[in-house]
Amino acid sequence: MRKIGIMGGTFNPVHNGHLLIAENARSQLFLDEVRFIPNGAPPHKTDADIESGEHRLRMVALAIEGNPAFVADDRELREKRVSYSCLTLQELHEEFPGDALIFIMGGDSLRDFKTWYHPEIICKYATLAAAVRDECDRDQLSDYAKELRRLYGADVQLIQTPNLSVSSSSLRKRVRMKETIRYQVPENVRVYISENQLYTENR
Repeated sequence: MRKIGIMGGTFNPVHNGHLLIAENARSQLFLDEVRFIPNGAPPHKTDADIESGEHRLRMVALAIEGNPAFVADDRELREKRVSYSCLTLQELHEEFPGDALIFIMGGDSLRDFKTWYHPEIICKYATLAAAVRDECDRDQLSDYAKELRRLYGADVQLIQTPNLSVSSSSLRKRVRMKETIRYQVPENVRVYISENQLYTENR
């Protein structure tokens, strides 16, 4: 049985924080691979600043170059429906019936997990793996994990991850303001954003 990590998100753009969480999950939970799945139509975002699926998938592919355990998965981009995690996990379960699925998320996502679309289905098909950034965060996330176990029978694992204060929204703002994003995203992603004039007013 393989252990497959699932890293979903808009990846608008993908950044070093995403990669750090994924690599720590891979190492600490002994994952065989981590699949990065860019959202097609995110249910919780209507930001006109979201780049095309083609650009976001290409940036993910560039970001994970050189790591044989990381895979770019375009399944949600091919779908016309809203990208609900529960439907994607159900599909992955059918595709990989003998493997364990580990759904990787930030600590803030674990906190908000009860508001997601059919959280009980997500818990049916996958273990939840949430990033912990400090001991205070660990105590709080442990409480959330206990509640999710009670409500949905969730299997929740906590991943210890170093602090890295970077977000996709801050990166988009920095690009618009013509400020550097070097060392916050992989260099080939930074070059791709620049060459394609993503997140600027020139497009």
